[in-house]
Amino acid sequence: MNTTLRSPDPEVTPGRGLQLHTLRDSPDSLPETIHQVADVGYDGVEFAGRFLRADPHAVRSAMAEHNVEPIAAHVDLPHLESNAEAIVDRCLAAGCPRVIVPHVGNGYFRTTDRAESIARRLNEVADRLAVNDIKFGIHTTRGMFLPLLDQFGFGSVSRIPLPMNGWDAIAHVAGIAAGIDESDLETKTGFGTLLAATTEQIDFEVDIGWVAAAGFDPGAVFDLLGDRLFSVHVADVELTRRFPPGFQSIAPGDGIVDLPAALRAARQTDASWLVFEDDDPIDAQISIARGIDILSADEQDSERW
Repeated sequence: MNTTLRSPDPEVTPGRGLQLHTLRDSPDSLPETIHQVADVGYDGVEFAGRFLRADPHAVRSAMAEHNVEPIAAHVDLPHLESNAEAIVDRCLAAGCPRVIVPHVGNGYFRTTDRAESIARRLNEVADRLAVNDIKFGIHTTRGMFLPLLDQFGFGSVSRIPLPMNGWDAIAHVAGIAAGIDESDLETKTGFGTLLAATTEQIDFEVDIGWVAAAGFDPGAVFDLLGDRLFSVHVADVELTRRFPPGFQSIAPGDGIVDLPAALRAARQTDASWLVFEDDDPIDAQISIARGIDILSADEQDSERW
């Protein structure tokens, strides 16, 4: 993986954050979990499902007590569309400045029209949140980086259901046949359409694991986003099936991502946060301790990951 490097801004150092989905099975309360995360050394936390059930005032107090910043809250798009006001109230009470949509299904990125349609929905949510000064973003997925089927003449028939993610497999094969590479990110992928069709008030959280699964260099994605890159998810995946390609999450550093190169590129952007996530940890406490080591490693030390 040849990671594209940019000139670093010496005044900008990304914070070290933890996606709390890593600790979703913890029996502790969310304030207690924040305490644990602070003790490990993280600067910030990114909320997942438990945030929508916890006492937001207790969460805010815990963050203030332990000097931990709220990075964002992951909230599904349908929930935001149906209940934006309640999400806003919870974020304001907890002091959480941002909401991020964690996942949008691959089907929304089969064609240009579909990608533009989901962009319009995201723009509408961003407008609703902005009234209350809540920022908004979207987390990247592998499906965003597949080639658009209308680029290959399949747009009109792509609604036909196929087994085992058949249309994703067709897009994958078509992309290989056409030689899709980083130069085509902006014009031939759902990600490029989404970037063009969403307003500047929507920023992006790039998951380097799913970018690598799609066959792209995270550095190229960082460069394309420019100042719309808010944070980098330090995650990883492994190949589980060669055709159609299948992937699953794995501990960062144990999968296909060139982690030293991706971290080097991420630190040379204006991203505010590097956010560690181990989607399915064998031992969550060991995982988050390893995570802070990864996020804190200097250039020489990072080569061991």
